Amino acid sequence: MVWKCKNCGNRISLKSGTLMEKTHIPLRTWFIVIHLMTSIKKPISALEIKRQTGLKYYEPIWYMMQKIRIAMGKRDAKYRLQGDIEIDEGFFEVVDLPVKNHLGEKIESSELKRGRGSERQAKVLVMVESRPNPKQKNPNKKKRIMGFAKMIVVDDLRSTGINYEVQKAISPTSVVISDSYKSYTGLKDIVAQHNAMVIPKEEAHIKLPWVHTVIANSKRQLLGTHHSIGRDFLQNYLNEFTYKLNRRTFQSDLFDRMIVAGAHDTWY
Repeated sequence: MVWKCKNCGNRISLKSGTLMEKTHIPLRTWFIVIHLMTSIKKPISALEIKRQTGLKYYEPIWYMMQKIRIAMGKRDAKYRLQGDIEIDEGFFEVVDLPVKNHLGEKIESSELKRGRGSERQAKVLVMVESRPNPKQKNPNKKKRIMGFAKMIVVDDLRSTGINYEVQKAISPTSVVISDSYKSYTGLKDIVAQHNAMVIPKEEAHIKLPWVHTVIANSKRQLLGTHHSIGRDFLQNYLNEFTYKLNRRTFQSDLFDRMIVAGAHDTWY
C-alpha cells in the first residue's frame, strides 16, 4: 500500500511489520478508527468505535486500537525532553486479577493494601517540560509554561529504574525539578542540574504545577472513558494520552501524522 501525506506530499509505502501490514480489516476501517482516535482531544472507547463503524465484533477493534496506541508510543519515544523538567510519580488504579502473594495464593480484593504500594495501583513516572513564564501576572494561573510530556509505567520506584528511564527520556543538558523523594537523589549524576525540594502536600500544585496537572487529567480521562484498565495495557492508554497532549498546539492534521508514524515504525 502507498499513502500520500497531504502535509508534505510524500508517498509512503508500508514496510514489513508496520501498523496495517497484512491486516484482515479493510484499510478504510483503519482510516476511520485512526481518524476517530486522533480528531478529538479526549479518548474514545472501542465500544463507541464499534457503534460508529458498524463492525460486528468488539475484539478486532480493541486489538486494532492497541496497535495504534503502541505506534503512538514508539513515535514519542524518538524524542527527548529538554530544558526544565518536572518529575513526579503517579499511581493509577488498574485491573490485575487474580492478584497473588509470594506463595502464589490468590489475594481477595478486601485484603489488598491501600495507598502507596497498593497492589491495586500501577506506578507511573511522569516527566513534563516546564519553563518559567515571568510575563504571567494573573495569580490564578500557573507561573510556568508546559511543553512536552512523557508517562512511563515502571515496575518499582527504586533509583536504578528511575535513572534508567530518565536517561532514555531526558536530554543530559536538562534541569530536573522534583520533590525530595529518596529515589530521585541519583538524578544529579545524569542531568546537568537537579533541584530537589521539600514540598508540603498542600503546595505540590504550586511547586510542580504541570506534572500534577498531567497526572490528574490523565486519570480523569481514562476513568471517564474506559472505567477500568488492565495493568498490562496501561502504558498503551498513556501513550495515546501523551501523544495527543504533546500535539495539542499542532495545526496540521494528526490523522496524517499517525499514518506516517504507522508506516515508518513497527507496532510490536
